[in-house]
Amino acid sequence: MANEQEENAALWGKSSQSSTSGSGPELALDGLSNTYTHTTIETNPWWRMDLLKVYRVNRVTITNRVYLGYRIYGAEIRIGNFPDINSNRICAVISTLADGATATFSCGGMEGRYMIVHLPGYQKILSLSEVGVYGYLAENAALWGKSSQSSTSGYGPELALDGLSNTYTHTTIETNPWWRMDLLKVYRVNRVTITNRPYLGYRIYGAEIRIGNFPDINSNRICAVISTLADGATATFSCGGMEGRYMIVHLPGYQKILSLSEVGVYGYLAGNLAVDGATTQSSTITGWFAEKAIDSNRGLQQNTACSSTLSETNPWWRLDLRDVYTISEVVITNRNDCCAEQINGAEIRIGNSLEINGNNNPICAVIPAIPAGESYSYSCAGMEGRYVNLIIPGDMKTLTLCEVEVYEGVPVFKRSFVKMQFNSRADLTDPSVTENVLKQFGSALADRGLTNMTLRWSQTPQRVIRKVNAGKRESVLTTVQ
Repeated sequence: MANEQEENAALWGKSSQSSTSGSGPELALDGLSNTYTHTTIETNPWWRMDLLKVYRVNRVTITNRVYLGYRIYGAEIRIGNFPDINSNRICAVISTLADGATATFSCGGMEGRYMIVHLPGYQKILSLSEVGVYGYLAENAALWGKSSQSSTSGYGPELALDGLSNTYTHTTIETNPWWRMDLLKVYRVNRVTITNRPYLGYRIYGAEIRIGNFPDINSNRICAVISTLADGATATFSCGGMEGRYMIVHLPGYQKILSLSEVGVYGYLAGNLAVDGATTQSSTITGWFAEKAIDSNRGLQQNTACSSTLSETNPWWRLDLRDVYTISEVVITNRNDCCAEQINGAEIRIGNSLEINGNNNPICAVIPAIPAGESYSYSCAGMEGRYVNLIIPGDMKTLTLCEVEVYEGVPVFKRSFVKMQFNSRADLTDPSVTENVLKQFGSALADRGLTNMTLRWSQTPQRVIRKVNAGKRESVLTTVQ
């Protein structure tokens, strides 16, 4: 199974909509800007694309109809694995979009089989001219690992990874036979695909798919059980992001033979902060978008799965981790074709500043060279930062990145002290009163977007009584952390 190139996945899926008033859902995929879908007037109309497989969706494009375009205002774009609306996450909301205009909405690698455009409200019509859904099938991590099995009867474990449906692995007749894939690193496994052998497929019935960090069988958790699977058929089993270095297919019982035609393990490296980040770059060669460097596809078979700038002065690429982290390691995968030397001299910079587009942050490492198709690791020794930049200083330079991985995912927690002085008639030496003050303070901070923090008193509130007017007094100076 080769790595997938980014393309409009919607073209291969199945479209539908909540209702139809003369213009069906397929008109959003005909490539014509003067045609459009059209629902009846209804409550909460929607248009849905079943991509048929789970994709990591980087972006969605919406082209509005050439007139009456206001009908799309307020529509939600949702991505997820559920055919209904509200179970899926919102990627973006279309607040306004000019008649006939096209807008691109970044979904940051959200995973899902379905892309839904939903217009909440009463007496609504949903109408779309064109829709694009751009992303990738997750990389088959099994292709880069090491396979083994409990025994071999003429057909080795590697035959489950050769891309051929007419070949298969084969153990001897034994008790509890197994096939194992060492992924070499810990992955969050979203799904496993199993293709059964073209005949005698009943031999796989009852096999367990296990994911975990132990090379033995029973120490790892069960993702799924293959109850039945037709000869030559392929089934997909959702593992919901289970973490593990090993994927094991285990057939419990006596006098068993385990035989597999093809195996796929799809997910992304656990702890890789980059997959949840946002990317941009100084310029873009057609189709070589910045987000392709964090799509968990190293692009070793199709280089169009990489990002690339134009040839320019000081080209750069930036990753926004969305929070400040301590970063121990950055892994860079170079392109696998003619131009591996283009990475030479690239600087890896980490920090919290966007001065000069983030290229003025401290340097973690300088890349002297990376062989074609290789992944090299650079230690950043716990540097703190929200932004990871790569820049190649000089004229007529091109920056191409097939994958950027960023490790250590420990958020940086900082302490701040706040002094407050306010009037109160309550006794702030009462623990219940001081606890209530902290709750009110936390609510006020949350209203301003400041969350994920712990508030506590750094010292007991001190009461300072001063005369304000006759019969009115009490002012308290408090310090809160």
